[in-house]
Amino acid sequence: MSDAGEGPGGADASAAGADASAAGEGASAGATGACGVRAGPAHEPARSCLNCGTLLSGRFCASCGQAADVHVPTSRELVLEALEGITHSDSRLWRTLRLLWFSPGKLTQEFIAGRRTAYLPPFRLYLVLSVVFFVTASLSPSRNHILVMDPRGRQVDCKQVEMVMRGRGWGPRIAHMCTEMKRDNGERLWHFVVSDAPKAMFIFVPLIALLHMLMYWRPRHRYVEHLLFFLHVHAFFFSVMTVVSLMLDVGEVLPRAGWAVDWTPYLLWLLPIYTII
Repeated sequence: MSDAGEGPGGADASAAGADASAAGEGASAGATGACGVRAGPAHEPARSCLNCGTLLSGRFCASCGQAADVHVPTSRELVLEALEGITHSDSRLWRTLRLLWFSPGKLTQEFIAGRRTAYLPPFRLYLVLSVVFFVTASLSPSRNHILVMDPRGRQVDCKQVEMVMRGRGWGPRIAHMCTEMKRDNGERLWHFVVSDAPKAMFIFVPLIALLHMLMYWRPRHRYVEHLLFFLHVHAFFFSVMTVVSLMLDVGEVLPRAGWAVDWTPYLLWLLPIYTII
Protein backbone atom coordinates (compact mmCIF):
# COMPACT_ATOMS: atom_id res chain seq x y z
CA MET A 1 0.00 0.00 0.00
CA SER A 2 2.79 2.37 0.93
CA ASP A 3 4.59 1.67 -2.33
CA ALA A 4 1.42 2.17 -4.37
CA GLY A 5 0.60 5.38 -2.55
CA GLU A 6 4.04 6.80 -2.84
CA GLY A 7 4.46 5.89 -6.54
CA PRO A 8 2.62 8.79 -8.23
CA GLY A 9 3.71 11.30 -5.67
CA GLY A 10 7.31 10.15 -5.91
CA ALA A 11 7.19 10.34 -9.72
CA ASP A 12 5.78 13.87 -9.58
CA ALA A 13 8.40 14.87 -7.10
CA SER A 14 11.15 13.39 -9.23
CA ALA A 15 9.85 15.19 -12.35
CA ALA A 16 9.62 18.46 -10.45
CA GLY A 17 13.13 17.95 -9.15
CA ALA A 18 14.44 17.22 -12.64
CA ASP A 19 12.77 20.36 -14.00
CA ALA A 20 14.19 22.45 -11.22
CA SER A 21 17.63 20.94 -11.77
CA ALA A 22 17.42 21.63 -15.52
CA ALA A 23 16.27 25.19 -14.85
CA GLY A 24 19.13 25.67 -12.43
CA GLU A 25 21.62 24.33 -14.92
CA GLY A 26 20.19 26.62 -17.65
CA ALA A 27 20.45 29.63 -15.37
CA SER A 28 23.98 28.61 -14.39
CA ALA A 29 24.96 28.23 -18.04
CA GLY A 30 23.46 31.62 -18.89
CA ALA A 31 25.30 33.20 -15.99
CA THR A 32 28.52 31.56 -17.02
CA GLY A 33 28.10 32.83 -20.57
CA ALA A 34 27.35 36.32 -19.29
CA CYS A 35 30.52 36.27 -17.18
CA GLY A 36 32.50 35.34 -20.24
CA VAL A 37 33.92 32.11 -18.82
CA ARG A 38 32.13 29.61 -21.06
CA ALA A 39 29.42 30.15 -23.70
CA GLY A 40 26.85 27.73 -25.04
CA PRO A 41 27.16 25.89 -28.38
CA ALA A 42 27.85 28.30 -31.28
CA HIS A 43 25.88 28.37 -34.52
CA GLU A 44 23.12 26.09 -33.27
CA PRO A 45 20.89 25.29 -36.29
CA ALA A 46 17.27 26.39 -36.19
CA ARG A 47 14.49 23.84 -35.74
CA SER A 48 12.54 25.20 -38.71
CA CYS A 49 13.78 26.54 -42.02
CA LEU A 50 14.25 30.29 -41.85
CA ASN A 51 13.48 30.56 -45.56
CA CYS A 52 10.18 28.70 -45.92
CA GLY A 53 9.29 27.69 -42.34
CA THR A 54 9.35 23.91 -42.96
CA LEU A 55 10.30 21.74 -39.97
CA LEU A 56 13.93 20.61 -40.37
CA SER A 57 14.95 16.98 -40.13
CA GLY A 58 18.58 17.19 -41.25
CA ARG A 59 21.31 19.52 -42.44
CA PHE A 60 19.18 20.86 -45.30
CA CYS A 61 15.54 21.82 -45.73
CA ALA A 62 13.53 19.13 -47.51
CA SER A 63 11.30 21.77 -49.12
CA CYS A 64 13.59 24.53 -50.45
CA GLY A 65 17.08 23.01 -49.99
CA GLN A 66 18.48 25.76 -47.78
CA ALA A 67 21.07 24.73 -45.21
CA ALA A 68 19.97 24.48 -41.60
CA ASP A 69 23.06 26.36 -40.41
CA VAL A 70 22.63 29.89 -41.75
CA HIS A 71 24.98 31.86 -39.51
CA VAL A 72 26.87 34.75 -41.05
CA PRO A 73 30.17 33.24 -42.27
CA THR A 74 33.54 34.60 -41.26
CA SER A 75 35.99 35.86 -43.85
CA ARG A 76 37.93 32.60 -43.68
CA GLU A 77 34.77 30.49 -44.12
CA LEU A 78 33.67 32.65 -47.08
CA VAL A 79 37.03 32.28 -48.86
CA LEU A 80 37.16 28.53 -48.24
CA GLU A 81 33.60 28.10 -49.51
CA ALA A 82 34.41 30.04 -52.69
CA LEU A 83 37.60 28.04 -53.31
CA GLU A 84 35.78 24.76 -52.72
CA GLY A 85 33.01 25.72 -55.14
CA ILE A 86 35.54 26.59 -57.87
CA THR A 87 38.15 23.87 -57.48
CA HIS A 88 36.10 20.90 -56.27
CA SER A 89 36.40 17.95 -58.63
CA ASP A 90 32.62 17.42 -58.62
CA SER A 91 31.79 21.05 -59.30
CA ARG A 92 28.97 21.56 -61.80
CA LEU A 93 30.96 24.27 -63.55
CA TRP A 94 33.89 22.04 -64.55
CA ARG A 95 31.61 19.13 -65.42
CA THR A 96 29.55 21.39 -67.65
CA LEU A 97 32.59 22.89 -69.38
CA ARG A 98 34.04 19.44 -69.99
CA LEU A 99 30.90 18.33 -71.82
CA LEU A 100 30.58 21.68 -73.58
CA TRP A 101 34.08 21.47 -75.03
CA PHE A 102 34.57 17.80 -75.73
CA SER A 103 31.05 16.44 -76.32
CA PRO A 104 29.16 18.68 -78.78
CA GLY A 105 25.40 18.46 -78.27
CA LYS A 106 25.71 16.28 -75.17
CA LEU A 107 24.61 19.02 -72.77
CA THR A 108 21.43 19.59 -74.76
CA GLN A 109 20.68 15.86 -74.81
CA GLU A 110 21.26 15.59 -71.05
CA PHE A 111 18.92 18.51 -70.36
CA ILE A 112 16.14 17.12 -72.57
CA ALA A 113 16.55 13.67 -71.01
CA GLY A 114 15.96 15.17 -67.56
CA ARG A 115 19.50 14.81 -66.19
CA ARG A 116 19.95 18.45 -65.14
CA THR A 117 21.17 18.60 -61.54
CA ALA A 118 24.77 17.75 -62.41
CA TYR A 119 25.17 20.66 -64.88
CA LEU A 120 24.70 24.40 -65.00
CA PRO A 121 21.35 25.52 -66.47
CA PRO A 122 21.63 26.55 -70.15
CA PHE A 123 20.64 30.20 -69.65
CA ARG A 124 22.99 30.61 -66.70
CA LEU A 125 25.85 29.01 -68.64
CA TYR A 126 25.21 31.31 -71.61
CA LEU A 127 25.04 34.43 -69.45
CA VAL A 128 28.17 33.58 -67.45
CA LEU A 129 30.34 32.82 -70.49
CA SER A 130 29.05 35.81 -72.47
CA VAL A 131 29.73 38.18 -69.58
CA VAL A 132 33.22 36.73 -69.10
CA PHE A 133 34.00 37.15 -72.80
CA PHE A 134 32.78 40.73 -73.13
CA VAL A 135 34.51 41.80 -69.91
CA THR A 136 37.75 40.18 -71.09
CA ALA A 137 37.45 41.80 -74.52
CA SER A 138 36.74 45.23 -73.06
CA LEU A 139 39.82 45.01 -70.82
CA SER A 140 42.07 43.58 -73.52
CA PRO A 141 45.13 45.77 -74.27
CA SER A 142 45.11 44.56 -77.88
CA ARG A 143 41.59 45.78 -78.68
CA ASN A 144 42.92 48.85 -80.54
CA HIS A 145 44.69 46.61 -83.05
CA ILE A 146 41.86 44.25 -83.85
CA LEU A 147 41.68 45.51 -87.45
CA VAL A 148 44.54 46.90 -89.51
CA MET A 149 43.36 48.57 -92.69
CA ASP A 150 46.77 49.59 -94.06
CA PRO A 151 49.29 46.79 -93.35
CA ARG A 152 52.92 47.36 -94.43
CA GLY A 153 52.18 50.93 -95.44
CA ARG A 154 49.80 49.99 -98.25
CA GLN A 155 46.87 52.39 -98.37
CA VAL A 156 43.38 51.01 -98.80
CA ASP A 157 41.39 52.73 -101.53
CA CYS A 158 37.84 53.05 -100.21
CA LYS A 159 36.65 54.34 -103.58
CA GLN A 160 37.29 50.91 -105.08
CA VAL A 161 35.03 49.43 -102.43
CA GLU A 162 32.33 51.91 -103.41
CA MET A 163 32.75 51.01 -107.10
CA VAL A 164 32.23 47.32 -106.32
CA MET A 165 29.02 48.02 -104.39
CA ARG A 166 27.66 50.55 -106.91
CA GLY A 167 24.12 49.97 -108.10
CA ARG A 168 23.06 48.22 -104.89
CA GLY A 169 22.51 51.34 -102.77
CA TRP A 170 25.24 50.35 -100.32
CA GLY A 171 28.20 52.03 -102.01
CA PRO A 172 28.29 55.33 -100.07
CA ARG A 173 27.65 53.62 -96.74
CA ILE A 174 30.33 51.00 -97.31
CA ALA A 175 32.80 53.70 -98.39
CA HIS A 176 32.04 55.69 -95.24
CA MET A 177 32.58 52.61 -93.07
CA CYS A 178 35.84 51.90 -94.88
CA THR A 179 37.07 55.44 -94.27
CA GLU A 180 36.22 55.34 -90.56
CA MET A 181 37.87 51.96 -90.03
CA LYS A 182 40.94 53.11 -91.93
CA ARG A 183 41.19 56.15 -89.69
CA ASP A 184 41.33 54.31 -86.35
CA ASN A 185 42.11 50.72 -87.41
CA GLY A 186 38.66 49.57 -86.38
CA GLU A 187 38.75 50.83 -82.80
CA ARG A 188 35.23 52.30 -82.96
CA LEU A 189 34.00 49.12 -84.62
CA TRP A 190 35.44 47.03 -81.81
CA HIS A 191 33.90 49.35 -79.23
CA PHE A 192 30.52 48.87 -80.91
CA VAL A 193 30.94 45.08 -80.90
CA VAL A 194 31.84 44.96 -77.21
CA SER A 195 29.12 47.37 -76.07
CA ASP A 196 26.17 46.40 -78.30
CA ALA A 197 26.76 42.78 -79.26
CA PRO A 198 25.43 41.36 -75.94
CA LYS A 199 22.11 43.14 -76.52
CA ALA A 200 21.93 41.99 -80.12
CA MET A 201 22.63 38.37 -79.18
CA PHE A 202 19.52 38.24 -76.99
CA ILE A 203 17.51 38.91 -80.15
CA PHE A 204 19.53 36.92 -82.68
CA VAL A 205 19.80 33.66 -80.73
CA PRO A 206 15.99 33.11 -80.55
CA LEU A 207 15.68 34.09 -84.22
CA ILE A 208 18.45 31.70 -85.27
CA ALA A 209 16.74 28.92 -83.30
CA LEU A 210 13.47 29.67 -85.08
CA LEU A 211 15.12 29.55 -88.52
CA HIS A 212 16.86 26.32 -87.57
CA MET A 213 13.53 24.76 -86.59
CA LEU A 214 12.00 25.80 -89.93
CA MET A 215 14.95 24.41 -91.91
CA TYR A 216 15.26 21.13 -90.02
CA TRP A 217 11.65 20.17 -89.48
CA ARG A 218 12.22 16.41 -89.88
CA PRO A 219 12.45 14.79 -87.41
CA ARG A 220 10.15 17.16 -85.61
CA HIS A 221 11.57 18.92 -82.52
CA ARG A 222 10.05 21.62 -80.39
CA TYR A 223 11.31 25.18 -80.61
CA VAL A 224 12.68 25.04 -77.05
CA GLU A 225 14.97 22.17 -78.02
CA HIS A 226 16.46 24.21 -80.86
CA LEU A 227 16.84 27.20 -78.53
CA LEU A 228 18.66 25.12 -75.92
CA PHE A 229 20.99 23.77 -78.58
CA PHE A 230 21.94 27.25 -79.79
CA LEU A 231 22.39 28.50 -76.25
CA HIS A 232 25.00 25.80 -75.75
CA VAL A 233 26.60 26.47 -79.15
CA HIS A 234 26.94 30.19 -78.45
CA ALA A 235 28.23 29.45 -74.96
CA PHE A 236 30.97 27.37 -76.60
CA PHE A 237 31.73 30.24 -79.01
CA PHE A 238 32.06 32.69 -76.12
CA SER A 239 34.38 30.34 -74.23
CA VAL A 240 36.62 29.89 -77.28
CA MET A 241 36.73 33.62 -77.98
CA THR A 242 37.63 34.27 -74.34
CA VAL A 243 40.59 31.91 -74.61
CA VAL A 244 41.62 33.49 -77.94
CA SER A 245 41.45 36.99 -76.43
CA LEU A 246 43.57 35.95 -73.46
CA MET A 247 46.14 34.27 -75.71
CA LEU A 248 46.43 37.39 -77.87
CA ASP A 249 46.95 39.49 -74.76
CA VAL A 250 49.65 37.13 -73.51
CA GLY A 251 51.40 37.27 -76.88
CA GLU A 252 51.34 41.08 -76.85
CA VAL A 253 52.44 41.55 -73.24
CA LEU A 254 55.10 38.80 -73.33
CA PRO A 255 57.06 38.82 -76.61
CA ARG A 256 58.55 35.40 -75.79
CA ALA A 257 55.06 33.89 -75.72
CA GLY A 258 54.57 34.21 -79.46
CA TRP A 259 53.37 30.62 -79.55
CA ALA A 260 50.12 31.79 -77.94
CA VAL A 261 49.36 34.00 -80.94
CA ASP A 262 50.35 31.21 -83.36
CA TRP A 263 47.80 28.86 -81.80
CA THR A 264 44.84 31.24 -82.08
CA PRO A 265 43.98 30.33 -85.74
CA TYR A 266 43.67 26.68 -84.73
CA LEU A 267 41.28 27.61 -81.93
CA LEU A 268 39.19 29.70 -84.33
CA TRP A 269 38.89 26.67 -86.60
CA LEU A 270 37.10 24.93 -83.74
CA LEU A 271 34.05 27.15 -84.24
CA PRO A 272 32.90 25.77 -87.64
CA ILE A 273 34.09 22.25 -86.78
CA TYR A 274 32.05 22.28 -83.55
CA THR A 275 28.94 23.37 -85.43
CA ILE A 276 29.33 20.60 -88.01
CA ILE A 277 29.95 17.90 -85.42
